[in-house]
This record gives sequence, C-alpha cells and structure tokens, in this order.
Amino acid sequence: MICPDPTTPPSLGLLLRQVRDGLMRQLDVSMAEENLDIGFTHYLGLKVLSFRAPCTANELAQALDQVPSAVTRLLDKLEALGCVRREPHAQDRRALQIVLTDQGRQLWARLKQRGDAVMDDAMRDLSADERALLLSLLTRVRDSLTTP
Repeated sequence: MICPDPTTPPSLGLLLRQVRDGLMRQLDVSMAEENLDIGFTHYLGLKVLSFRAPCTANELAQALDQVPSAVTRLLDKLEALGCVRREPHAQDRRALQIVLTDQGRQLWARLKQRGDAVMDDAMRDLSADERALLLSLLTRVRDSLTTP
C-alpha cells in the first residue's frame, strides 16, 4: 500500500484506489471459501449478468469495461461452472447471447451475500447517517466525472 507523508491528507484518487483494492482483497478471501477458483472479475461478471442477461459478450464487455478476450475467458470459466450458457441470439443469428442459468443465479445470490458482508464490515465504524452521506458524496463525485 502506498503511504505518503503521514502529515499530509491522502489524495482522493489514492484513497479511492486503496479502498477499492481493500474491498477486492476482502471479497476475494471470502469468495475463496466457495472453492470455485473465482475472483473479483467473476463477481462483477455475475453481478452484471444478474440484471442484464441475456446479453451478448460484447454488451457484457462494455458493461465491465473489459476487452472482449478477457470476457471470453470469464465466460469460459462461468460456463464450466454451469453458471451461464451461450445460446443463439433471438434477433441476430450471427451472434450468441449469454444466458444466466439457475445455478448461476444461485451462485450470484451467495456471492452477493458475501459482497454485502464485506461492504458492511468495511463500513462498520460508520453510523447509518455517515454511510448515507458517504454514498451521496461519492455519487456526486462520480456524476461530476460523467457529466459533459
């Protein structure tokens, strides 16, 4: 972990990166208990698929901000676990769509519980009002970065 001069407050970028990395590490540790050899990328993939499936691999790549080859590897693993199926696209016979299976939905439900527990643990020292304020402020920062 990068630790600048302790007398200087951390920059927003560094602080956000450290929080993100810490959350990913804790979630990876928790997901290891599933004994499926999956990590944070699989968590994100299942999360997106839980509300976007059926979708194409390209749509999933865009949603994850990943290159298609990385999404192919992700889908190969999820398919091997029985979590997704590749099926002919309903409107475009040249394309495949990714369908989340019942097993995939069940795994996502378990992983979501793990993610929620990691998040709750990370914010355990914050009151409900502080949590709401933090989320509100971060949402405003995010929105200012995406607004033209």
